[in-house]
Amino acid sequence: MAPKKILAIKLRSLGDTVLMTAALSELRRAYPQAKIHVLVMSRWAPILENHPAIDQIWPFERHQERTARAKAVARTAFKLRQEEFDWVINFHASPSSALIAFGCGAKERSVHFHGHKDKNRYSTVTIPGKGQVKPITERDVDAIRALGVQSQAGAMPSLHLIPSEREECWPTPRESRILALGLGASRPTKTWPLRRFAETAVRWCSDGAHNINQAVALVAQDEPQLRADFLRAAEEAIAALPPEKQAGVKDRITVSSTLSIRKMAAFLSQASAFLGNDSGPKHVAAAVGTPTLTLFGPEHPFEWHPYSRDQHPYLFIEHLACRKDHHPGMPEWCSVSQCVEEMHPCMIQISVDEVFATLQKMVRPNS
Repeated sequence: MAPKKILAIKLRSLGDTVLMTAALSELRRAYPQAKIHVLVMSRWAPILENHPAIDQIWPFERHQERTARAKAVARTAFKLRQEEFDWVINFHASPSSALIAFGCGAKERSVHFHGHKDKNRYSTVTIPGKGQVKPITERDVDAIRALGVQSQAGAMPSLHLIPSEREECWPTPRESRILALGLGASRPTKTWPLRRFAETAVRWCSDGAHNINQAVALVAQDEPQLRADFLRAAEEAIAALPPEKQAGVKDRITVSSTLSIRKMAAFLSQASAFLGNDSGPKHVAAAVGTPTLTLFGPEHPFEWHPYSRDQHPYLFIEHLACRKDHHPGMPEWCSVSQCVEEMHPCMIQISVDEVFATLQKMVRPNS
């Protein structure tokens, strides 16, 4: 029988939360009359507001202390049990989220642990493709295929903004060309050197053919040092310009650390392009239709870049011997957080010239 009420769970990062919408849209297409609820981290819950595949959002607060975490899991499972879900789909399970999936009482449970050797605990169905390396969107869709949902390959994430959000997001002249910069990442080895972001921003804003260009770097509120370091690097890059090109450039380079998650999405929807590391804002930008250029370092793009390279190109240095943490036959991968011995060649070898040339092709394809 077709499910009347479905719970989707993904207690992961911002990027994972956005990526889940591809599978949710497929679920909505298959069961247009079903009520679809989602359980996500409270910090990211607002990004899913107004999505046509979602009827209700349940925010979850993760606790670091073990006892508090266990109590939160139990409370959440108890509340969800009252909803009497027919299905629960846990797209990227952890021990805590798997317990919630089990505890909510749904008779059909698709619980997908992504680890190639992990068992899918508490799942009542067999997840297809277990142990295969796939784009993350395909792994999410596998969790609904396990329940008999017919889905074609190629489902893409999407976010939904209301017109007023887009119009009010950023006070800038309509003709401005904004380059959004995503400076952060989940670990230091996934970050391109900050001074190179600054040099790219300066080149963008000092482009003689487009003196209305702006560059806006996105940083979190708890990263004041990153903000200061970026602005200092930008000043140094401006000082290296010929005097006739320096005028006004500093005023067109800014840093934003106060945007809410939805205002960030609205701002990115108005940007001409997004340049950044492999991180959450990159997936937000892609989901609102903005062209993106992603700089990959220790991890191969195959899993975490399901997008068309025509609109969403990436730069990646292939076949580095220092990437040696992947299993045989799987895409290259390096797990280190700080690259000391090898001096970070995966990111250092991506040049500002290459990045800027790619941006020009993205934004000005005919020039």
